[in-house]
Amino acid sequence: MSVFSSCCIIDDDEFFSVSTKTTLKHFDFCDNILYYSEGQEAIDGLVGLLVENITLPDVIFLDLNMPNRDGWSFLEEFEALPMDKIGHIKIYITSSFISPSFMEKAKKYKLVKDYLVKPLTEYAIKKIIASNEDV
Repeated sequence: MSVFSSCCIIDDDEFFSVSTKTTLKHFDFCDNILYYSEGQEAIDGLVGLLVENITLPDVIFLDLNMPNRDGWSFLEEFEALPMDKIGHIKIYITSSFISPSFMEKAKKYKLVKDYLVKPLTEYAIKKIIASNEDV
């Protein structure tokens, strides 16, 4: 049985997305993986799920540097949604930028649980799984 029912990858890097999906499947991380290639598409898709009264993913892996709408802009709009609909979600920033200021900024968002430097490692996945088991 999977740890989470669903997760979402929001990233314009196709190689990262494919390798992350493979790693998540290896660890039986979740039953369903949603994928969006940029922030606006993700906001539109996730709000669409809410409108259809479909539960949003338990975990979101969010890149910061994307075209049209970056990760920061996504976070601003996403966290403005009703907390009773999004409060269960754990967001993990996945970025190739090793920036202390970005890491500090990420802490200001309620739903962001951690800032992970790409690529997403087995250690990071195991840490997320372990933190869920503690709940």
